[in-house]
Amino acid sequence: MGLQPQSTVDGPLFDANDAPEEIVVARGGRDFRMSWTDGSKAETGAEQLRLRCRCAWCTRARADGEFPNAFEDVAIVAIEPFGAHAAHIRFSDGHDRGIFPWTYLRGIATGAAEAAVRPRG
Repeated sequence: MGLQPQSTVDGPLFDANDAPEEIVVARGGRDFRMSWTDGSKAETGAEQLRLRCRCAWCTRARADGEFPNAFEDVAIVAIEPFGAHAAHIRFSDGHDRGIFPWTYLRGIATGAAEAAVRPRG
C-alpha cells in the first residue's frame, strides 16, 4: 500500500497539473520562469525562492529569528527533479536542502503562495 498525498485546507499537496512543461533559469540564475501545458506562464526570482525555502534548516532559523531578510546576490545553480512532484533547487550561497513541490513553486511564481512563508522583518 503506497502513501497517498493528503489534502490540506487550501487543496491537495500535489496537483499533477502544477508540474511545469518548461523551466527556464535566466540572468545568471537570478530569474526562474515556468510555463504549463494550459498556456499559463509565471516567473519569480532566485531570491524569492531562497526566502521561501521550507527545509528544516530554514524553518528552524525562522523560528529562532535568525533567518535573513534578504538574499540579494543569490542565484540558482541547479534544479533537479525530485520524484514526479517536486524540484530540488541548489543556490549559489551553498544552500541545497530545499525541496520545492511543483504546487508550491507555481504558487510562489504566480503570487498565490505570498503568505506561505514570510521572512521575519
